Amino acid sequence: MGWKDALPAKRPGQVPADGGPSAPSDAATSAPGPIFGPVGNLVDLVQALSFCRDVASVMAVVRMAARALSGADGVTFVLRDGDLCHYADEDSIAPLWKGKRFPMSTCISGWVMLNRQPAIIPDIYQDPRIPHDAYRPTFVKSLVMVPVRAEEPVAAIGAYWAVEREPRAEEVALLQAVAHSTAVALTNVGLYESLRAAVAESQARADEAERANRAKSVFLAAISHDLRQPLQTMRLYHNMLNDRAATGRVASAGIGAVTNAGAHPATALGTALDRKLIAGLGEALSAGEELLRALLDVSVLDAGTVAVNRQRFGLEAVVAGLVSGLRGEAEKAGVDIRLRPGAKSGPLPALEEADTDPVLLKCILRNLLTNAIRYTGRGGRVLVATRRRGDAMLVQVWDTGIGIPADRMSTIFEDFVQLNNPERDRTKGLGLGLGIVRRMATLLDSAITVRSVPGRGSVFSVLVPCAPVAARVAAPAESGGGDKLLAFPRDGQHPAQRESDPRTILAVEDDALQRMALGAIIESWGYRVITASGSDEALAAIRDAVRLPGLVISDFRLPGPLNGVQLVARLGNEMRRHLPGIIVTGDTDPARIQEASATGCLLIHKPYLPETLRAAIDDALHGLEAPAAAGRADDALDG
Repeated sequence: MGWKDALPAKRPGQVPADGGPSAPSDAATSAPGPIFGPVGNLVDLVQALSFCRDVASVMAVVRMAARALSGADGVTFVLRDGDLCHYADEDSIAPLWKGKRFPMSTCISGWVMLNRQPAIIPDIYQDPRIPHDAYRPTFVKSLVMVPVRAEEPVAAIGAYWAVEREPRAEEVALLQAVAHSTAVALTNVGLYESLRAAVAESQARADEAERANRAKSVFLAAISHDLRQPLQTMRLYHNMLNDRAATGRVASAGIGAVTNAGAHPATALGTALDRKLIAGLGEALSAGEELLRALLDVSVLDAGTVAVNRQRFGLEAVVAGLVSGLRGEAEKAGVDIRLRPGAKSGPLPALEEADTDPVLLKCILRNLLTNAIRYTGRGGRVLVATRRRGDAMLVQVWDTGIGIPADRMSTIFEDFVQLNNPERDRTKGLGLGLGIVRRMATLLDSAITVRSVPGRGSVFSVLVPCAPVAARVAAPAESGGGDKLLAFPRDGQHPAQRESDPRTILAVEDDALQRMALGAIIESWGYRVITASGSDEALAAIRDAVRLPGLVISDFRLPGPLNGVQLVARLGNEMRRHLPGIIVTGDTDPARIQEASATGCLLIHKPYLPETLRAAIDDALHGLEAPAAAGRADDALDG
């Protein structure tokens, strides 16, 4: 096979200079095909070398091209290997030294590389630089050897003839041109291999980071249930202590259930120190709950398990509801929050319907509003405004707070970044809010921009896609206490119309401490309580109960064959009537929500505030319409 056959096929439309056909390519390159003639072949060689991605490809092209260009009977490609010359490749009428290594001081290729100049030898047996014994078995009578890379040669190219002859000047020039092109090709190969290694290393780091991130998310999701359990138990006990401090007593039946000591008079907890200690405990619990919620929000978003549920809904209801829900927090901070100048209350003027995920949008806006209140000093103002932007609405949150320095603007959406909080004061937040906003905005393909003047304030803008006004979907409403209650449609008759006692509640919880606390606090609200640790115990309790419960409150994960949702359905079948249920869980898996939705159960995520549970009980027993929540855990995504 000739050297032209080793080069790639010609480009479409390319005609060989001599009018003859060009040979098809069988080389591992993708350069255009050869153009015949000395100059054309040299140009084609340069093009072919530019496509080589490894040393073997360079040698394959050069050894055949050098022979064709020089008209030699043989060509060798010699690589420098430390103090040795490695005859790595050859194209010859008879074998030469392919695969062998010789000391640089004993061969002509070594002399060429050490002296950085070509060797032109018309008669090898008249030149002392030639190791005659090594050449006698070969056909070689004359040669030209040129270095590859003049400054620091890394290789040499040798052309050999079977007759004694004086090589022509143009032959030497062509070989030297081949050597120069080869030097460039080898440099490019080195750069390419370095680049490929760098890209591979970068990709490996990215893959490792992604694996670590997924592992973190899976870990947090897996342990979220266990993390929420003790916080929920402490919250229930704290609520009872708080009630006791406020009233000087607590329901004796509840305390008896908790302590297993029977009913007894309660010792008053009404001193100033008691109230201070209980308040401090409540603040510590709230901080832990806030941190857990934020970390789990981030893990859920990073895990990619949050599905976007686009709906059409009234944007003004969301904005007005958020402002109304945060007005108390703003007043406590001494901040005036308004919907628009002169519109402190009431709905905004009618807007077109938003066409996005209402739950995620509400979480984004709530985080921005909470941040604005937090970083606006007492006496400052927060304004929520809406502006038309083509087919979308721009929701803007303005504040007169501390502002953001220009050199920090690019970092504010990173996790745990907080301005003016080097001491990590938890009352100023955790630094996760804007990171959660960024993740949610990415899910919604919504643009968020920020402008700020240090010392004067900031404005965050969210672009919300809108659709023509149509039948509106009710937007998620606010629920009290900072925790959000997910509710789903319920079928069947109102519980009060059935032969069940609405004042009797079956509470099913496998954690003993939490079960006692749950039973005690429900009793303190005036209900009768039947407690069970699992599905089998709950079914047995129902079969033996004098009064059938009007409501079931159950953890999702239970010992026994049934989970909480399945238990509610089974109990309803056993009682042959509709039985409302409330599922409390620390599990954020969307599948849990779908399962609860399918059976008509309400769903509350741990840790929850006792008032959230009480509102859910009232809702379930009295048939109040609860807010729709698009089938997902609003509180699990609430920063």
